Amino acid sequence: MLEQQILVDAIAAKVLESDSIYIVATDLQGKYTYLNNWFCKKFNVDPVKAIGKDSMHSIVSEDQAACLAMVQECLSNPGKSVIGKLRKPSGAGMDTLVSFWEFVAVVNEAGVPVQVLCIGYDLSLHKKLQKEVEFKSRLLDTIGQAAVAFDLEGKVTYWNKAAERIYGYSREEILGQQIDITVHEQNPDDLEAARTAIMAGKQWSGEQIHQDKSGRIFPVKIIDSPIINEDGRTIGVIATAENISEEKAYQESVKRHKEQLGKLMQNVPGAVFQMELTPEGKLYFPYISREVNRLHHTLTPELLRISAEPGFEAIHEDDVHRMRAAIANAVNGDLSELNLEYRVKSAEPGQHRWNRLRARPELKADGGLVWYGIFEDITEQKSAAVEHQKLLRTATNQNKRLKDFSFMVSHNIRSSVANIMGLLEMVRSEPSNEEYLDMMGLTVNRLNNTLSNVNELLNFEQSLDMTTWVPCNLLETIIRVIELNNESVFREGIQFLVGVPDDLYVQSVPAYLDSIFHNLVTNAIKYGTTKRKKTVDIIGVQEGDRIVVRVRDYGIGIDLDRYGDKIFKLGGRLHQDSRGEGLGLFMTKQQVEALGGSIEVQSEPGLGSTFILTFVQ
Repeated sequence: MLEQQILVDAIAAKVLESDSIYIVATDLQGKYTYLNNWFCKKFNVDPVKAIGKDSMHSIVSEDQAACLAMVQECLSNPGKSVIGKLRKPSGAGMDTLVSFWEFVAVVNEAGVPVQVLCIGYDLSLHKKLQKEVEFKSRLLDTIGQAAVAFDLEGKVTYWNKAAERIYGYSREEILGQQIDITVHEQNPDDLEAARTAIMAGKQWSGEQIHQDKSGRIFPVKIIDSPIINEDGRTIGVIATAENISEEKAYQESVKRHKEQLGKLMQNVPGAVFQMELTPEGKLYFPYISREVNRLHHTLTPELLRISAEPGFEAIHEDDVHRMRAAIANAVNGDLSELNLEYRVKSAEPGQHRWNRLRARPELKADGGLVWYGIFEDITEQKSAAVEHQKLLRTATNQNKRLKDFSFMVSHNIRSSVANIMGLLEMVRSEPSNEEYLDMMGLTVNRLNNTLSNVNELLNFEQSLDMTTWVPCNLLETIIRVIELNNESVFREGIQFLVGVPDDLYVQSVPAYLDSIFHNLVTNAIKYGTTKRKKTVDIIGVQEGDRIVVRVRDYGIGIDLDRYGDKIFKLGGRLHQDSRGEGLGLFMTKQQVEALGGSIEVQSEPGLGSTFILTFVQ
């Protein structure tokens, strides 16, 4: 029992259950009395079954004699360790492990050896570790980053090949030197942060400006890691440094290109985009320039990167189906360029703007589709096109009217000139006949009227785009026109019955409105009364967003079946009256339509006529 206690104490003194040292005990006959876990695990030994077995069987036969000699030596010299190299089978039956073994005699109280303590150190493990160190050292020499180690005083203790290449110092030159000779510029705050992290056992990374042996300056990316000993204390630093000159230059180049691209994007009349449709049916924008927000106030690149649906929601409901149909056609194999004009909703209710989409689709390897293109606002182009068409129609109509008018004027002038020439011949033959002179005066007046009408029409055509619109009081306009014709009204005994509210206004060109009612009033005076009925009614009312004015007379009326298509045409005469030039109602219609309104007539022969004016406010 005492011997067992002595053995346990001795074993405990040598780290009983080490996971890197073999610990075995035998009696003086070489039979196992103890085996630690690491030995059993390494050599595949059952500790229960091994106790009492001959230990020599665990040694290769060639080394058994040497082992026996070492045991005899330690027994002969209690207190002295005997060390030797022995080979043992690994347990696999083929390989052997080479170990250093230390033999120590375990003695009793009388100093007599009673057992042998065997402590083994696996030489193969040491070789492996050594090879590992050599491999890692070679590995560090092959990497592109400088790998450096230095102690807490800043003295370099390790320097790999990449460090030699980057900094220009050989290992022999730099080992033992201060690491600061490689540093050109360091932020004091970063230096303190690195020291704090290292002493706390943590890693630190950042950027510094370093210099090589020749004085060349360059930026590096640094990662400092602490070297910690077995006691948990930081005793040094392992640093990796990467020359990032090219990376910095590339970043600067990318930055410049991004800035240039940003400036270009600001001048592109729209939003440049990449739109993608995945095989699963998800449609989204991996990229779209921020100008999309100028096209529609609710859209942003961040929103569209998730899904394209907000873009569809911004499109006018009458146009969105065309966009979806074009995308569906591309899915079905139509990879032609998209070129669509569509409306987008405006921030103002009921308003919209026009956009154009131009994009070319490409088929992806995974079966999806991607479009590269541009959205642009074409509202102004659309407005300009509409205005162009309007001007074209106006010019076409003006040319037609002027052409028709020129034929009429030419006919009237030729007729008047022929009359004058004939009358001159008659006067020459009968100079004393006053009737000829009266006839000549009438013809000259008609010619003068014709030329006046020419000037009036030309002035109207020229002023179509040069007039100022203002609110005109309808009642005041009508009363003013009637008063201007007071002499004729009084002479003919005509009564105008005006029923127009005094607060009714028409957005108009004052001269046009005066001319319109002047023509209608003078026509009523000429043709709208009879000996039996000399009344003219003028009624004006507001009907929704329209103002409707009716000018009704009870005169001779118009045969609409016969003259309905000539009433408002240039040169159209409805009555055999030499006072008319066929210009009045034509001018009236042109002026009403120039104000955005319309005019129509209701009439029957012998029952009078009603002219209906409609002005849209």
